[in-house]
Amino acid sequence: MDAPSTGSLLTESAPVLLLEAAVAGDEDAFRRLVEPYLEVALRASILVTGSEAEASDAVQDALLAAWQTLAKLREPGAFGGWFRTIVVRSAMRHARSRPRIVPLDLAAATPAGALDRSLEWRELARAFATLSPQDRLALTLRHLWGVSTSEAARLLGIPEGTVKSRTFHALERLRAAYAAEERR
Repeated sequence: MDAPSTGSLLTESAPVLLLEAAVAGDEDAFRRLVEPYLEVALRASILVTGSEAEASDAVQDALLAAWQTLAKLREPGAFGGWFRTIVVRSAMRHARSRPRIVPLDLAAATPAGALDRSLEWRELARAFATLSPQDRLALTLRHLWGVSTSEAARLLGIPEGTVKSRTFHALERLRAAYAAEERR
């Protein structure tokens, strides 16, 4: 069986077979299950934690947690959302455990060549790095992963109105921080 492509993520029958094999201890099947999600998980974790090293640790912790709790996943088709939830929680734990502002290279959090390394992006990266982990997470969920308000609410365990409010205020803080960077 071929590994699922990143574009389609998982086919209809692949998750069931891969999940069954992974639960039985097949590490290759687990790798094939998570592989399509790793790049975006790392990019999102970089944005949430503000550090490539912390993000790598968060994703590693998420992978371990997913491996250890895989048998609890009831619906194979829900694997992507289930794994995303584990990544989000892990990234937030890492972000909270080291509440410091670190320089953030947004180019490292995006696909190669996707961002121009202009002054504008450096200013945006510095502004983004000043945000709290909660603000970075709200913006990452809604604007990098493009999850719906209801999905973000479920992931965060908060009401949809709170997600909307946090995202709105996080954008306002980002705009203010960006304007301050422009004046620098």
